[in-house]
Amino acid sequence: MQLHKDWSIPAVTAGFVAVLISYAGPLAIFFQAAQSAEISTAMMTSWVWAISIGAAASGILLSLWLKVPVVTAWSAPGTALLVTLFPSLSLNEAVGAYLTAAAIIFVVGITGSFDRIVQAIPPGIASAMMAGILFQFGVGVFVSLESVPALAVGMVIAYLAFKRLTPRVTIQHRLAESGLLAA
Repeated sequence: MQLHKDWSIPAVTAGFVAVLISYAGPLAIFFQAAQSAEISTAMMTSWVWAISIGAAASGILLSLWLKVPVVTAWSAPGTALLVTLFPSLSLNEAVGAYLTAAAIIFVVGITGSFDRIVQAIPPGIASAMMAGILFQFGVGVFVSLESVPALAVGMVIAYLAFKRLTPRVTIQHRLAESGLLAA
């Protein structure tokens, strides 16, 4: 059984970036949600461990079963939504909502109706929903300019430099290639 066909630098880099983005982005948002809910450090550590092991195990198992690279991740928009909901939402309600959403997503995935559901959502509406959920994090970049200007400016410069030097690795390029974003 051949598990790997392409160990080229672009393929490995794309895989690394996919894992990094799918893990680190939602993790940073999760820490904000946990602070908003005043969750203990022990519980936060337990959640991060469980999510990490679950994503690793499911990614490995699905990759072996489907014979294609699969990265499983937690929901960045769902986690971002918790940041705004947690002051008025109890921990039990949040866990119940996540379990309910997981069951619905599982049923949608198993029945194969995901494509029909996604095609029924106009692209502008989907983009607006994502923008609405993630807007405060985009604005947070400008807020961070006050407290850590060197880091914020350095990140923007690094993004622009790498986009110029290695455009095939940028997320926007990948989305445009897949037809999810206009080039």
